[in-house]
Amino acid sequence: MFNNTSNLLLQTMLYLAQTDNITFPFNYTADANNVILEGDNVEVKCYGEYGCFSVAGPWQDVSSRPVNVFPEKPEKIAPRYCLYTRNNRNVCQYLNHKDRNSVITSHMIPSMPTYFITHGFLEGGDRPWLKEIARQILRRYDASVIIIDWEQGSGSPYTQAVANIRMVGRITAHLINVIRTELGLNVANVHLIGHSLGSHLCGYVGSVLRTNFGVTVGRITGLDPAEPHFSQTDPMVRLDPSDAMYVDIIHTDSRPFIKGGELGLGMSAPIGHLDFYPNGGENQPGCNQGMMKYINRENGSFYQGMRRFLACDHVRAHEYFNESVNTHCNFVAIECDSYEEFLSGECFSCLSDTNPDGKICAEMGMRSLGHWKKYAATIASSIDPNASPHIRLYSLTNGDSPFCTYLYRVTLTLANSQLSKDHGGEVGHFLVQLEGTDSKSKLLNVFKEQHYKPGSVHRRVFGSTNVGSIKSVLLVWNHSTTMNILTWRFEAPVIYVESLTIEAFNGGQKLKLCPPKLIALEAGLSFRMIPC
Repeated sequence: MFNNTSNLLLQTMLYLAQTDNITFPFNYTADANNVILEGDNVEVKCYGEYGCFSVAGPWQDVSSRPVNVFPEKPEKIAPRYCLYTRNNRNVCQYLNHKDRNSVITSHMIPSMPTYFITHGFLEGGDRPWLKEIARQILRRYDASVIIIDWEQGSGSPYTQAVANIRMVGRITAHLINVIRTELGLNVANVHLIGHSLGSHLCGYVGSVLRTNFGVTVGRITGLDPAEPHFSQTDPMVRLDPSDAMYVDIIHTDSRPFIKGGELGLGMSAPIGHLDFYPNGGENQPGCNQGMMKYINRENGSFYQGMRRFLACDHVRAHEYFNESVNTHCNFVAIECDSYEEFLSGECFSCLSDTNPDGKICAEMGMRSLGHWKKYAATIASSIDPNASPHIRLYSLTNGDSPFCTYLYRVTLTLANSQLSKDHGGEVGHFLVQLEGTDSKSKLLNVFKEQHYKPGSVHRRVFGSTNVGSIKSVLLVWNHSTTMNILTWRFEAPVIYVESLTIEAFNGGQKLKLCPPKLIALEAGLSFRMIPC
């Protein structure tokens, strides 16, 4: 055990190690009984004003974090903070917490919302998507937008980048505190937005502000938070709901990290207050196209095009968020127990005073905060107060921009007539096209390939453009020949449809449609369903 003199010496060392002016030629870790200096067993390193970093305890785990390293020195990572406002939309102003004059003389608007946006692994602050989100925010709000560029610390190996975001998180927290003390910034008006590793970086910012400076950031948005080295870790290690007043997550690449030759880069577990899973959160529509499309999008860059091709699902998160800032479409998402239940139409109305059996609904992206405020009290009263309120919400998107869709539920009933029974079931799939007062939708593959029996009922949720009030639906049936010779038939493959009911989301238009008469729908052909 330490004696009083040793305790006093240790406390003095810990205090001085936090200052700007004094450093020590060794690193150490300390607990009630030990001080470990630099060597093979060092578990803590200290970096002046940014404090000490441990690689023990929750930071080290045999299964989730088999390799764990210290952050590099702050002068090596050298994050840069680029401020944009409506007064300097296209010209960056660099902020530095060690140069308070850079903050004081900047165009910062402390009375308005402040947004921090940051990239992830192998990227930098010059990436077009960062500047595009900044542009969209300033188009909508009179605000301050700060891009965090930590490119000097985001390179390989991945384990080092994972460690470096801890340092960038602390430096960013110091900058926010300087803006707070110098300009009177209300930290509750700060919104941190991070993609991949940047999501957890934002979590560290929120954690440091709370523990070191006694303030809580208003909101953190995690855009497909990185899974490797963060899955199944202690909340201290990753982004979690305690890091801000409100934490929302968009999951777009949440397959297991390596599964069936595919690579999943994002987390599958819910880690926020509201967790959004567009298209189920794993495979995004439009991401199965050829690599040349992505090379062309990156102005012919093979390297950037290849990265974009391999990480298409992963980057969809920031593409969805970017579109959500100014879209007139609602990006609606619905709470449900599973994606399959969502698709089968089990969750298709919103909780309200007049609909106590409805589900929590929210707009994915920028406008989700208002929905969280609406439901927060209800959620808090229905869960264990010691548990985290993870709410899973599902939505659908298009395969290309504009991504936002309007939700519809369709119920298809096959005829149970004697003619239909005599013919028997068929294997195939149905496509529908909505015709409304404003426009027509594309031909949509709504009902997947399966065996359709006479008298069976099939229900599915799908996304489409807003066509206005629906007038009719074009129904197309495609027959499939299977390898099972027991399903083969020599007469024409036809199917008999009794009715189709289409419903707009959350109590909107509901319309039952029927074929012109009870006739067989031949494979590859179509007929228009009209109001019965």
